[in-house]
Amino acid sequence: MICDLFDGFPHLLFGARPERGKRRVFLSAEQIRSQSVPMNQPEEHGGLDGCNMNGKLPLHSVKKFYFLEYFYVLLKSVENHSDKAHVFDSFKNLKQAQRLGESKYKKLTSEEELTKHRLNRYFFTFVQVIDEAKQYELVKEENSSLRLTDQGKKLISMYQEEGSVRFTRVLFELMERNYNAFRYLIDLFYRANRYRPGFLIFPNYSPRQLHFERSAVRTSRDIIEYSEKLVVRLQQDIKEFLGLERDLRNENKKLLSRLRESNLLPQSNSAQFAQGKYNVITKRFRDHWMNYFLKQIYGYEASLSSFDIWTYRGKQIGIIHATEFYPGFNGRIVYPTSVLRESTKSKDFQRLYEYDDGVGLYVHEPDEEDSDNRDEFVDRLVKGYFKLRGFSRSYFVNLAALREIVCLDMKISEHVFETFLNSIYRLVLASQLKVQISLEVDKLPEETQAMYLKQEPVMVDGKYRNIIAIDVTKGDKAK
Repeated sequence: MICDLFDGFPHLLFGARPERGKRRVFLSAEQIRSQSVPMNQPEEHGGLDGCNMNGKLPLHSVKKFYFLEYFYVLLKSVENHSDKAHVFDSFKNLKQAQRLGESKYKKLTSEEELTKHRLNRYFFTFVQVIDEAKQYELVKEENSSLRLTDQGKKLISMYQEEGSVRFTRVLFELMERNYNAFRYLIDLFYRANRYRPGFLIFPNYSPRQLHFERSAVRTSRDIIEYSEKLVVRLQQDIKEFLGLERDLRNENKKLLSRLRESNLLPQSNSAQFAQGKYNVITKRFRDHWMNYFLKQIYGYEASLSSFDIWTYRGKQIGIIHATEFYPGFNGRIVYPTSVLRESTKSKDFQRLYEYDDGVGLYVHEPDEEDSDNRDEFVDRLVKGYFKLRGFSRSYFVNLAALREIVCLDMKISEHVFETFLNSIYRLVLASQLKVQISLEVDKLPEETQAMYLKQEPVMVDGKYRNIIAIDVTKGDKAK
């Protein structure tokens, strides 16, 4: 079978922005050259100096940006300019053109008003990327000038000639030589959940999702009732997905006590809290339980912000999958699409890295030309499609949602999903499959622009597609 190394992995059906600086400053060329601009850096949420294996750098010391494309943006800017002020000018233009944001989601459009505040955040990212690029010896800095190293020049050529996948794989090797972060994470995933190996959940239920309308949540008692119902749901999820029994009531009492100590909730249960603090209060719940799951249940030793950065970098590499949009689940799920082994005979796993002790990191990348793999993909695709059809009256369903189902079912990355879908779509066009597939660019009517921003469409046959319909020939429909 395609997933032999993923023993016991679940077959289920089933977002956080970095802190923004408050000070607005104008960036002069002199400040850019000296990197002396004052700014509020994204806050670390604590964490240990640990996770330092074999002399590697601690996980929390990773620079504060998500997109690996930033390296190409910087290298391309340094290729054309040497003066740091000119490099920054090119960097921000290329950053906008590629819709790279400061969070883990791309922007809806490349057009964005460059306010002083936004320029300040751009510069912070610029400095972070430079620092990490210097760490990997991709660029060198002398006084106020930057220049490419031979390795940096090779990476630019690689991106342009071989594409982004090969580019990110080389960056992965550079990151792992410095941090061993992905070995730590993947090992942690499998140790953290032995009930469904590698599968991590971070449930998130807003008051409305638990049937508390915002207009009705006005007093401390209302918040307490919401928190108690939330605890019940979290305990249910822990039991269902992790196979653990946890009593979270005392932890909930601590959280409520902190909310009172910070004057977000009145001491009296019947007293109303300031309605302008509603979003702050609900965010406190979300952040608290995210940290609780991460540290107390899964045993991650560094900060939440570092976990987010490493996880979403791993997603771009294709060795980890993370999503906040899995159909039918409220919150985030994270799981590996790779394994740690000394060796494997499976042709569906490709070794990306070998550690000093002989252990290798193998990514699950089944061959789309193999007929057994292709048949399994079609089967998963059809079954997932009809599951989504159960939630919708439309003949078309959201392709990104279907991608989530298939990726989890087969333990593959979004890139592998796209490769398989392109392969079978060509067979459909050639009338060589028993299923008919219709792919469209149009979004479903109920989808908002915000969802489009956070869920990239799938590239098929040279076009981005948002929705899909599948027609199965008689006798082949998934039951």
